Order: sequence, then structure tokens, then C-alpha cells
Amino acid sequence: MSASSGKSRLKLDMDNRMAWRKVPAGIRIGGAFVALGAVMIVFGVIQLFNGGLLQPFAVTPRFLVILLAAAILGGFATVSKYENSSRLQVIALAVAVILVFASRALPNDPIMLIEQFWLSLWAVTAIICGLIIRRSLMPKA
Repeated sequence: MSASSGKSRLKLDMDNRMAWRKVPAGIRIGGAFVALGAVMIVFGVIQLFNGGLLQPFAVTPRFLVILLAAAILGGFATVSKYENSSRLQVIALAVAVILVFASRALPNDPIMLIEQFWLSLWAVTAIICGLIIRRSLMPKA
């Protein structure tokens, strides 16, 4: 191919690269776990500043829906540098945002009360699990 044709080799080869550079499901699952852990840490810090140390944390429907939105966002936010944003990613982001806004309409009655340290332990466990899952799927050099 000549340089005067205006088409670069990179542009022509991008479709072939994208075929084998898709983000595996395990990487997406790991991202969802890391996002869950991050959201639980944020909720734990907010509870610590608002309620004080070692106060019970109320698990509410709002909290659970926000965790679901974080898992959806974490699972679909991971992309390869060769992969363009897909319609599925945009829809997943929209669903996550809608879930966060819809959580405001849910009742704030506690489903159960847990100790504050459990929230932190679950957050750290989710982050570690997510990193282990992601690391196990990374190519070995």
C-alpha cells in the first residue's frame, strides 16, 4: 500500500486488533468487585464521620441499589485501549445513573443493622477479590 492512498496501516488493522483484544468477562467482574469495595469504603467513611466510631450501620434498600449501580458501572467501565466505547457501555452507564436517582425514591427503612467494621471488612475483601480476579486474567509475560 502506498503512502499516497491516505489510509494508514493502523486504521486498516484496527478491526483485526479489536477482534482479539476484547476485555474478558473476568476483568469486568473484577472491576465490579473493586467498584463495590470502593463504594462500601465511601459509605463506611461517611458513617464514621456522621455517626462516630463503632456505631451500627443500617443496610437500607437505597444502599443496596447504589451497590448494584456501582457493580454495573465497575463491570462495564473497563475497556481496552483498542476497543471503542460500545452502545452496551453507554446503556450500562445510563442504567447505573438511573438506579442512583431511583434509589432516592426508595424507603430508607433499615433492612438490617451491622457493625461498622463489617462494612470495612466486606469492602477490603471485595477489593482484594477484584484485584485477584483481574490479576489472574492478565497475560503472563
